[in-house]
Amino acid sequence: MTWKISAVVFAFSAFSGAATDSASFSDAHIHPLPKVSHRMLPRAAGLVSGTFSQTLDHFGGPTGQTFEQRYWYDSEFASGPDAPVIYHICGEMDVDQSYFLNDSANVWAKKLGARLVYLEHRYYGKSLPFPDLASDHMQYLTLQNAIEDLATFQKWISTQQGWTGKWISVGGSYSGTLSAIYRQQHPELVSGALASSAPMIGGVGRYIDDPDDLEDLSSTDPSLAPGDRQWAYEACTSVAFWEADGPEPGSNLQNPSSTLCQQLFGNIALIDPKVYNQNYDQPFLANASCSPSKIFFTYGSDDIWTTLGLSQQTNTNPGITISVIDGAGHHFDLNPPDPSDSSAVVTARSQFLGLAEQWLQTGTSR
Repeated sequence: MTWKISAVVFAFSAFSGAATDSASFSDAHIHPLPKVSHRMLPRAAGLVSGTFSQTLDHFGGPTGQTFEQRYWYDSEFASGPDAPVIYHICGEMDVDQSYFLNDSANVWAKKLGARLVYLEHRYYGKSLPFPDLASDHMQYLTLQNAIEDLATFQKWISTQQGWTGKWISVGGSYSGTLSAIYRQQHPELVSGALASSAPMIGGVGRYIDDPDDLEDLSSTDPSLAPGDRQWAYEACTSVAFWEADGPEPGSNLQNPSSTLCQQLFGNIALIDPKVYNQNYDQPFLANASCSPSKIFFTYGSDDIWTTLGLSQQTNTNPGITISVIDGAGHHFDLNPPDPSDSSAVVTARSQFLGLAEQWLQTGTSR
């Protein structure tokens, strides 16, 4: 099955039936990372939604300035205030229109007796600090602000609801990257993390400067191409990984050119891939006392983004587990269980549950 998609719609990495089925895309323009788009569970009837007044800049920006950030939680399977919490980190999409509320985390919550909590990423969906995406309004869309959003909200809702259980973060694709970094930077808040198909390496691929992308990404109206302009800004300034022309091996990985970034956003500070890798790649693989632990990285053998993932061969950190799922595509393990699932996918999900149980027993620590 081959899909033709336009330059500024979300790229979906769709896998129908068995994990070995894959979709390819003939469009190579810029859009957020591919997402699994099928076999979602019905949303829980008890899902509670709300908004939280989030700090605009956690690092010395305008004092007292906030924006409304959307969240959801589901306590259907929680046994009491000390029930564990699965913190489903949401990425570069509108939560209402994506897979986040409907994937396998619902099944894991039932098996762990856990709550589910979701927080929409700043600048995406309806969690918009400003009514438009003008360049001078984008400066607070940073990786570190997104990480501190997670911490600030977690502490607030735990106090608000009287929850005392341990938390585990879960994410796929870019939100898997956030899940790993959140555990790394806030081990006092999360007991462990699942990072499914998480790109962790910057600066891989060929540089592009497509005039169609310049035209498509110039609109500052968030309703015209939800997520595209924001993701372009993050790729230019924060994460150093860009887009592929398909989810299968052999696809091209592409990086933003400095010309394109500056034409879109003006004289912005571009992320240096070497600095990104020093901060967000190498620390995970080192065998050092300060290295993060209790993180499960899963990657699909049929996913182009696995080439930007952490390598089993170069990992010297005994505190993290890296698994490449044979025949699987982009964060396929986040799909709800299905009879067509391969034994490799079933094993990866089971491995996560086993690790999660261990993390919940040992508590929060580096």
